[in-house]
Amino acid sequence: MNLLFTLRVGSYFGAFASLLLVERLAPFAGSEQRKSSRVIFHLGLGVVNSIVLYAVMAWPIYLTLSFAQSNRIGLSNFLGLTGWVEIALTAIALDFWDYWMHRANHRIGILWRFHKAHHSDMELDVTTASRFHIGELIISNCVKCLAILAWGPSFWGLVCFDAFLTGASQFHHSNIGIPLGIQDVIEKIIVSPRMHRYHHALHNNCTNTNFSTVLSVWDRICGSYHWAREVSELEPIGLFKPRGPLTMQLKPLLLTPIQKN
Repeated sequence: MNLLFTLRVGSYFGAFASLLLVERLAPFAGSEQRKSSRVIFHLGLGVVNSIVLYAVMAWPIYLTLSFAQSNRIGLSNFLGLTGWVEIALTAIALDFWDYWMHRANHRIGILWRFHKAHHSDMELDVTTASRFHIGELIISNCVKCLAILAWGPSFWGLVCFDAFLTGASQFHHSNIGIPLGIQDVIEKIIVSPRMHRYHHALHNNCTNTNFSTVLSVWDRICGSYHWAREVSELEPIGLFKPRGPLTMQLKPLLLTPIQKN
């Protein structure tokens, strides 16, 4: 477990630092906010969220996983999947679950109240991948327990999925100036920064498209994919309300679910 913790933390901060450096060397869009302030605010929020989430959800998820495995519950167990095949198919299956969970966050009122804390960011970069309301994370992990029972992943299958999910989220939130032609190719397989940036853009219906996290195929299959042909479709970022300094303050972010607008 100590090795697992070290690998997870190391991979998270390694990817974070690497993408942060590339953003500085080759950014896609300019920034009006101080990068250091964004790093401190979002990274601090992410660390606190991780501690709270671990304290609240680690045992429920572990017990659910153990129950599914010991009782051979779930489609993966029914099919007799093992080894690397099980790990790969678990990552794909749970990525599909995450697509629908993300879509539900935009369609169900109470879930959107928490999720809009993420969308209220007025800029998009790797730090945005750490910007979530703790309420959304707890709700998502409770639903994740149901997904575990339905699929029946192995311990390593679940760990690998979480690692893929985190890395993909950091990548597609990043503000990296990848030529759009190259992103066209990337987007055929996984979610590109351009694809997800459109999801965060402040235009009509943008937030109802491009829900995928790792594999882009889910949006194509489910009819929610949008190919942003023009750079003008990718700006501005955020919501109509709130805007301004309040979007980078902790108290307004935490109170987002009870705000009227």
